[in-house]
Amino acid sequence: PQRPLTHLRRVLPVHRVPSLLEERNESQADSTIGRAKLGYINDRAEFDGRLVNTISLDQERAPLIRFAFEQYATDRYSVWQLAGLLSDMGLTSRGPRDRPTRPVSTSAVAKILRDPYYTGMLPYKGELYAGRHPALVTQETFEVCQAILDRRNRRGDRDFIHFHYLKGLLYCGLCRTEGRTRRLVYSQSQGNGGVYEYWVCSGKTRDGCRLPSLRMEEIEMAVAAEVVREGLTPGDIAVMRVQLQETADEMQAQDQRVKEALRSELRKLEGQEERLIELAADGAVSTPKLREKLNDITLKKRVIAEKLTHTIERLTAGAERAAAQLDLLERPGPLYRNAEGNVRRDLISGLFERFVVTVDEDGSPALSSQRTVVNGAVHELNRRNHARNTPAKTKKASRDSAEGSLTSSLQANSLSEGWNIHDMVGVTGFEPAASSSRTTRATKLRHTPWPTL
Repeated sequence: PQRPLTHLRRVLPVHRVPSLLEERNESQADSTIGRAKLGYINDRAEFDGRLVNTISLDQERAPLIRFAFEQYATDRYSVWQLAGLLSDMGLTSRGPRDRPTRPVSTSAVAKILRDPYYTGMLPYKGELYAGRHPALVTQETFEVCQAILDRRNRRGDRDFIHFHYLKGLLYCGLCRTEGRTRRLVYSQSQGNGGVYEYWVCSGKTRDGCRLPSLRMEEIEMAVAAEVVREGLTPGDIAVMRVQLQETADEMQAQDQRVKEALRSELRKLEGQEERLIELAADGAVSTPKLREKLNDITLKKRVIAEKLTHTIERLTAGAERAAAQLDLLERPGPLYRNAEGNVRRDLISGLFERFVVTVDEDGSPALSSQRTVVNGAVHELNRRNHARNTPAKTKKASRDSAEGSLTSSLQANSLSEGWNIHDMVGVTGFEPAASSSRTTRATKLRHTPWPTL
């Protein structure tokens, strides 16, 4: 018997065959073609009195696939850990009949977590359609998994082996002294009936780094101590809140004054432009000279238009960012102690860019921290506030109060000179020079018990 496609090509014009195939494909946009995905089975069901091919849930594997999504959405497992857990629970691939089934690999689990098919959707020609197969997970759970995967799979922070909330934030101090940048990688080992977690320099094999393996709990304690030390007193916070509000009010007022001056300048340029056009109509100015002057006016108008596009909304967003930083610094210890791993990472990322790890003479780890720009700026402003209140600085108090205040820094950055302050954190006092936004402190675990949070 002839194959259907061959028969079509023989009895229909050539140009009709692709269109018929396209119509057939469009009608199958919501149907699964081929072998069912893991968690489903190819099945036969009665429909309108006849048996048709369909997709049903695999009663053995479907609950485990659903479990995988739900557990990953808790943000407590890496893909590698989840694959091991599923293997222990008995999840296997569907191999050919003549081959034994195998545990699902880590890469296969990662693909499953990324596949919208399990929400009841079916990809077709780059678009998603509602499929006829039953959904295994809710869209909400699927989106949570995507957000976790996206966050963990940033550059230098892959999730396929191990995941820990400090991953990507720890750097080797010994490699740094030798001109190399190497991260510490998370490692697990089994022995004596338990699992032991370590941080190991990624340059240990490649570069022969001599930094020893460091126990997980020691590093976690050191980081917790760094977080606690970032906290500011309620009095310091209150002073800076007042300064922040004063800065926001001053910036808003100055923004209005400068924009009014810019609009006035724009009106003058438009008047000059109209007069030049009138002179050109009278033939009083030569064409080359006229064109040159008009081009000059056009450029000046464009510059003013760009300055006017910088609105107060951007300043408000920066002020909100600075206020959020003050909220974080008010009680960072309790927040950190009560947070889950993913929230701890967000808290740390709001305070520090990285930690550089070395070891003491007795082998205990020591950390030096690099603050984020915003956090460093807040601490620098706090330092200036204390310096102004120190008796030894009495002679320079008036000058410091004039030059170090937030409002005076606004005056030093004239809006008419290019508006180079894009948001509140760009103001002196909330974003100092790079050298003053970074601090280094050593944390020696030998003298540091688990910090009082």
